[in-house]
Amino acid sequence: MKTKLFFSLFFTIPLSVYAQDTNPQPDTALNQIVVTGSPLGKTAFDQAQPVSALTGRDLKLKLAPSLGETLKGEPGISSSYFTPGASRPIIRGLADNRVMVLNNGTDIFDVSALSPDHAPSVSPLLSQGIEVVRGPATVLYGSSAIGGGVNVIDNRIATSVPVEPISGEVNFRFDSATLERSGAASFDIALTKNWVFHMDGTATRTDSLHIPDYALSDDFRRELTPEQKELGGSFGGDPRHIVPNTQIFGREFGVGTTYVTDRGFIGFSFSQYQTTYGVPDDPEVDDPSTGTPTRTHIDMKKRQYSLHAGLKDPFPGFKNADLKFSYVDYKHSEFDGSELGSTFSTNGFDTRLELAQAPLGPLEGSVGVQALYRDFLVTGGGGFLQPTTTFEFAAFMFEELKLNPIPLRIQAGARVEHNYVTIDSNNPTLTPLRPGQNKERNFLPISAALGLIYDISDSTNAALTARYSERAPTVEELFAKGDHDATFQYLIGDPNLDLERVFGIDLSLKKRSGFITGSVGGFYNHFFNFIDFTPTDQFYDGNEGINSQHGDRVYDYASKHADFIGAEGLIQLHFLPKKIQIQTPTASQPDGKQINSDVKRIVTGQTYTEAENPNDLYLELRTDYVYAQNRTDSEPLPRIPALRFGGAIGYRSNKWDTRFEVIRVEGQDRTAQFETETPGYTMMNASLIYTFQSHGVMYDLYVKGTNLLDETVRDNTSFLKDVLPLAGRGITAGIRFSF
Repeated sequence: MKTKLFFSLFFTIPLSVYAQDTNPQPDTALNQIVVTGSPLGKTAFDQAQPVSALTGRDLKLKLAPSLGETLKGEPGISSSYFTPGASRPIIRGLADNRVMVLNNGTDIFDVSALSPDHAPSVSPLLSQGIEVVRGPATVLYGSSAIGGGVNVIDNRIATSVPVEPISGEVNFRFDSATLERSGAASFDIALTKNWVFHMDGTATRTDSLHIPDYALSDDFRRELTPEQKELGGSFGGDPRHIVPNTQIFGREFGVGTTYVTDRGFIGFSFSQYQTTYGVPDDPEVDDPSTGTPTRTHIDMKKRQYSLHAGLKDPFPGFKNADLKFSYVDYKHSEFDGSELGSTFSTNGFDTRLELAQAPLGPLEGSVGVQALYRDFLVTGGGGFLQPTTTFEFAAFMFEELKLNPIPLRIQAGARVEHNYVTIDSNNPTLTPLRPGQNKERNFLPISAALGLIYDISDSTNAALTARYSERAPTVEELFAKGDHDATFQYLIGDPNLDLERVFGIDLSLKKRSGFITGSVGGFYNHFFNFIDFTPTDQFYDGNEGINSQHGDRVYDYASKHADFIGAEGLIQLHFLPKKIQIQTPTASQPDGKQINSDVKRIVTGQTYTEAENPNDLYLELRTDYVYAQNRTDSEPLPRIPALRFGGAIGYRSNKWDTRFEVIRVEGQDRTAQFETETPGYTMMNASLIYTFQSHGVMYDLYVKGTNLLDETVRDNTSFLKDVLPLAGRGITAGIRFSF
């Protein structure tokens, strides 16, 4: 561990060498992007906590049908990759109930945190930006963000009236590895000087995933039964060059309207998201000798109603008020062939009111309240959770103090949250509750953070953050009991679980201009009562019940102590100057004589002025690593991403953006019980974007090549890594019109 952590830090040391570079270069995204999740509207450079943001060209190039695959290349972020259609972000080795996914700052209200086969119910295809908070984000988003937060931003509710009567964008994409055909369109119409109307829609269809070689790992192929071998490359057998039943079909549409005045705005929107995707076969569970293997697929539908309002100078002492409300009705069904299995249904609301304080000398901040209500139930065959209700109410605050003339800023935040959960039944055959145990639990998670930002120069700062966060157990961690066919697991909750608690320290160095730009950092998080999803040596068979030989493996939830230690960094070396000289006509006096007597300028009739250089030739270096240890059992935690490092060379201009990168992921030999080792791999990618304007329309033409070496790649963070490799060599091509 020490060697890999040292390598991660050494790989990014050049940033500190140029911490006070006097040769300015183009500002990086650290300074350009205002993070909407920031209580004070700060850029990533001005926040003590590490934040990533994808926007513009970078977002369009990294887009994928799923949220996890879109974000997995960012420092410290990987993907759960259960199927091409279900992939959720993993932040610094933490996933599921510890990473909160939001849409415009409110909960997406799906069940993707419950199980890796459940896809996040938000599409990145029409997003205007995606923000990621690495490390505990409980002060901002709540106890479910104890590992980090992801906020997907769209413009369904406008906050201002567009300049043009009609504006928008249209996108089309094709990907050869999955035969993806997708399209997206978004339009904003300024109906009057105060009213804005918005509409959008997306559609995505893919075939089953194409891969370089066999779908099954060598260990699995050696264990195939004669019946499975007879199936050959078909579903349930030994497929090669394709993973059967991994197709996706998704569609989404939304409408919104906003009334805007000089003092604020109020807007409403409605959206509907639908997707259907397949789940590959797991031959460890599905044996054709005991029956024909069935193709599992998931059909999801979500309706969302949202309100967003903002008001300037609402009360004395406050400069802004921001109100968000969303109500969601979500349902997805899991099918074994044509037979309906489990159905997951949830509905509820999330509302948040935040008041930004007017600056009081060097002090500014915000206060707010948040309320969330959720009904959730699982019905049908394999239903492992009886109807439950969750209610949360929280109050929070965030303050920043500038210590002039010392170049030091102090950022502090705190959140108090009341969490109430209840289950309808205490039947011991349907729940883990025993006679006499309470069907209700109340929790009071408290979180606090203190950050120090020291400005080394105008372009460089160092930040130190210390956090204490608590998370209330979720309903499935408390009350689940039953078989989940899609993940081949039998779940058993623990109704006696206590709050999960973590103390963390984060140290980073950021530089936004100069020959070298970017950020590097390290972190340490110690979890008390870490709620571990633990595999046992027992199995569940529908006919025989729990046994020790065959069926779905039994998993239970149990409290452990755990450590997460790691480092991450992304730096760029810029080889072109920030400023260039541009010739402009020399001014003349009324008699025709030139004002400037410089001989060269008189002879040429030109003068020179400095302007921003639109061109950037850069070398990028990146790395991240996480060491995660179960301290209670003295063994590694499962599905932790391996050491990743690499580099890229790129060129940007007004018209061109080209990039070639090589990423190396080391093998993961730190494995938990019942987990296999994962070999390392090298990923080579390249991309090209050409931008031009014609008749008032901006065009982006792009092409991207991924896994150009056509390696068989298995992701250690995936439950299905032994049956589902990543895509083989593929080409993505697309066009975007914006006006």
